[in-house]
Amino acid sequence: MRSVFHVQQTVILAAGTGARLCGAIGTPKPLIEVGGIPLLVRALVHAAASGCREAIIVIGHEGARVRASMEAIQPVLDVRFVENPNPSLPNGESLLVAASAVDGPFFLQMVDHVFARPVLPRLAALPFDDRSVGRVLADRAPVSIDISDATRLRLAGDRVTAIGKQVDPWDAIDAGCFLLRPAIFDAVRAVPTEEPRTVSSAMRQLVRTGGLEAVDIEGVRWKDVDTPSDLAQAEVLVRS
Repeated sequence: MRSVFHVQQTVILAAGTGARLCGAIGTPKPLIEVGGIPLLVRALVHAAASGCREAIIVIGHEGARVRASMEAIQPVLDVRFVENPNPSLPNGESLLVAASAVDGPFFLQMVDHVFARPVLPRLAALPFDDRSVGRVLADRAPVSIDISDATRLRLAGDRVTAIGKQVDPWDAIDAGCFLLRPAIFDAVRAVPTEEPRTVSSAMRQLVRTGGLEAVDIEGVRWKDVDTPSDLAQAEVLVRS
């Protein structure tokens, strides 16, 4: 049996220090502008264009500054802030902080991922089957992406059979957008203690039971903005 979702919420991870980029710029990563628009605002617009009514923003590093900046603008959807008190920890901890604010299937966005156009609706276009907990946006033909630093996917049809930066051979790159059921929080908690609690390690828990699907990004250009060079490439992307 398959279940159809009407996704009302998105979780945006915006707690990290972003040291490789922010050290050179002096601005919290969510507030760094690409094409004159802060990364966090871009993520909010992306979510609103995808039908979301509420964004749960996980803040941490310079969280008060990020929150004040967002409260000073007219939001495109309802915004709720939750705080990760330990933003230096792996990003799975930030995801777990959002658990109490989620009340159904939700999108998960990384604040530093920039897309040429909204892609979240692709994740919700088809219903899940009963064993699926998550769905990841997959790029089978990445352009201008540092493969050595990317999270790679091995696929069997629409099922992810392996995920991680060391996966080889690989079929696609994780483009940093997910559709998730709340059961993902159990997967985060189930990450072995000897393994960092990252989003990817939580997804590996789903892979073990066949619970993670992949949806092709189908040629939409995107950029993960981690360094000054990435930022320059993202500027070209949004202006082209």
